[in-house]
Amino acid sequence: MRRAPRWLLFTVIVLVLALGTFSSLAIGTARQSLPQVSGRLVVPGLGAPVEVLRDRYGVPQIYADNADDLFQAQGYVNAQDRFFEMDVRRHLAAGRLSELLGPSRVQVDAYARTLGWRRTAEAELSLASSSTRRALDAYAAGVNAYLHSRPTTDLSLEYSLLAAQGLEYEPEDWTAVDTLAWLKVVAWQLGSNHEQEAERSLVTATVGTDRAASLYPRFPLDGFDPILSRGAVTGGTFDPTAAGTPAPGAGTAVQVQAALDAVASVRSLDRSLNEVLGAPGLGGETSASAWVVSGSRTATGRPLLGNDPQLAVAIPSAFTQVGLHCRVASAACAYDVTGFALAGVPGVTVGRNTTVAWGLSGSRVDAQDLVLEDVVGDSVREGAGFMPLESRVESLTVRGEDQPRTLTVRTGRHGPLVSDIVPQLARPGTTELGDRHEAVAVRWTGTAPGRTMDALLALDRARSFEQFRAAAALVGAPSLSLLYADVAGNIGYQLAGAVPVRGRGDGRLPAPGWDPAYDWTGTVAAKALPWTYNPPAGVIVAANQPVTGQVYPHLLGSDFSYGWRSQQLTDRLADADPLTVDQAQGLFSDDTSRVAADLVPTLLKIKVSDSWVAEGQRTMVGWDYTATADSAAAAYFNVVVHNVLKATFRDELPADLWPTTSDRWYAVLATLMKQPKNPWWDDVTTPGKVETRDDILLRAMTDARKEITSLMARDTDEWQWGRLHHVRLRSPWFGRAWFRPVRALFNRGHYPVGGGVAALDNTSYDDRLGYDVVRAPALRILADLSGADGSRWVNQSGVSGHAFDEHYDDQTQLWATGRLWPLVTSRAAVETATTTRLDLVPNG
Repeated sequence: MRRAPRWLLFTVIVLVLALGTFSSLAIGTARQSLPQVSGRLVVPGLGAPVEVLRDRYGVPQIYADNADDLFQAQGYVNAQDRFFEMDVRRHLAAGRLSELLGPSRVQVDAYARTLGWRRTAEAELSLASSSTRRALDAYAAGVNAYLHSRPTTDLSLEYSLLAAQGLEYEPEDWTAVDTLAWLKVVAWQLGSNHEQEAERSLVTATVGTDRAASLYPRFPLDGFDPILSRGAVTGGTFDPTAAGTPAPGAGTAVQVQAALDAVASVRSLDRSLNEVLGAPGLGGETSASAWVVSGSRTATGRPLLGNDPQLAVAIPSAFTQVGLHCRVASAACAYDVTGFALAGVPGVTVGRNTTVAWGLSGSRVDAQDLVLEDVVGDSVREGAGFMPLESRVESLTVRGEDQPRTLTVRTGRHGPLVSDIVPQLARPGTTELGDRHEAVAVRWTGTAPGRTMDALLALDRARSFEQFRAAAALVGAPSLSLLYADVAGNIGYQLAGAVPVRGRGDGRLPAPGWDPAYDWTGTVAAKALPWTYNPPAGVIVAANQPVTGQVYPHLLGSDFSYGWRSQQLTDRLADADPLTVDQAQGLFSDDTSRVAADLVPTLLKIKVSDSWVAEGQRTMVGWDYTATADSAAAAYFNVVVHNVLKATFRDELPADLWPTTSDRWYAVLATLMKQPKNPWWDDVTTPGKVETRDDILLRAMTDARKEITSLMARDTDEWQWGRLHHVRLRSPWFGRAWFRPVRALFNRGHYPVGGGVAALDNTSYDDRLGYDVVRAPALRILADLSGADGSRWVNQSGVSGHAFDEHYDDQTQLWATGRLWPLVTSRAAVETATTTRLDLVPNG
């Protein structure tokens, strides 16, 4: 009998699964990858039995006698729940994604190879402490024990689909380097300031230095507070109680006219990477809100700490949940910690132990620079002379192609030449990269091998603020704002991660690599990084706003959040004294749009003669600026803002630089609203007429009325923000597949939500593509230090990465409606919540 074509087999399997027939094939293929979560399993390598207790949401609480068994069990359980995700992530980190997913991912692979994430991870392994190395190896042993226990197609449904497409594949064993390499990707994702730098340079080249500067308002905006209002470096050490003097400003860098194509190529690489990471259209750094309140200001008399890092909406979520418990605490087994973890990484990333809780947000410290390099052949200019570039050839295996592709990676003293990538991919097989030209290198603190994995596990073990700060000092990349609370009532903050010390230049535009005056001269010493402990206000808020005021002697960055979220948190916490746990939970779903208070009064002053348009304008009359899912005013306001940005800037900026609703563009509009005759208001496509602010606002409200009517209804009573603003959880790997039934297998939901870009309920969208949410809190955690079992949490999706598992998306409805569920840590409470029990036992 003639064998059926592979494409036909693939189509049949997909149709059987996606269309929901109840055949044995559908049930077997979909269910065979689900893990065993109760009973008894033999796991080679364990030294003693381990218990895995799961609750109604499938969260594993792991109990072991020693740290090796604890982390081996965590690796085993992570592989049970999320191995395909882990496998694809390590392929991404190693620049091998196209081996699995084909030619569409070659550009991402070339970018990853050039940045050298895995090469740096290999170097980091030798820096890890002996206890961290044991944890990494034990975790890898647990992952591999699970891999070896079943065939590839039984590991996850995705492997069955790939096999049906003709991929002959067996996963390699997991290694410690796989973990460290993924941490490098996370660090890159949380600190991608170079994307703003590339955009700013292209905007500057388009409209000139002065006009470009008006599109990047300086910090701080009036009335918005930094994280720390006091503190200065004295004698090389940061003193949180000292008052300092304003730090000198830094000069700007060179123009980039000669390197526009090279800079633009870097942006195209970032877009490809962001698409894989789940946020097409949006670049730059992610957001997070983190806050802590001392016991003197809470109803329980003990601190409350909240955290909700925002990442691309995806399924499975970027985080999973776990409890790691040594049955008997000792120096050799010091873990009793529960919280959110990254699949593929041992330990807990955000959470609490018996004494301490911690949260984090991206600090927005500028730890990445683009550097223009004057290249001649394989040499790069340094001062008055030229030095040879280091060069290596990478081989890229691509699914479906007979021969591997080659990529030449050239590196100078500032970092790899990322602008080499696109020209090579455009001319496969060529290695000639041109005569004298300006190239673009990326300089990043994360390129230097560091000890971030040591820091994560040290945070898990920390029992005091001193131990917390010692752990934070080990962080290399990314730069993080870390918040602290303990059961004794103390709270604190520490800026963590390497901060470059620049010569000339301020990181806002690419630096001239041939001029040594622009070189980094080192990094800020850990003891000089900002921190505070038990500040008099009893509150610390870190929501990506500037870390300090103008008194810190080192340049920290230029792309902080402008402060609508952080100030809303600060004001809400000031008003809630004492703060209850329920009030604290409500902060996560605070959908107040403070920026609307800056824009709406001007919109309401515009004279609108068209009664139909005036109906839309009237929805904002008396609006309290809360962007609830059922709000007509919020719906109209957000559509108006989209049309204001469109009418104001698209006439002068190319499509690649069109604005989108973001913190920065809100700041631009808030400034322009006070300048009715600013030249930006003029539409240059209407010769002979000079538009003012009021002309553009009237046009925007008119166009918004048309748009919202086409999207929802003519009757304003039927307008609801949640009808435009949805969460659709997509698989980063199959969620945009060309075949709709494949997408249906893995994607979930159409969840109407409130909030917005500058709200505490930070549900960001790219209005160039629509109003669907593209970034939102990946998790929410509220740590109550008054007891072991009073904390709360919720995940964006669920702990499982299996599309047909009940825990694939069982927390999403809670998450979308602002609800959390109990986070318990005591053995008694865990036992009470247990629904399944799995005993992992040694062989023999």
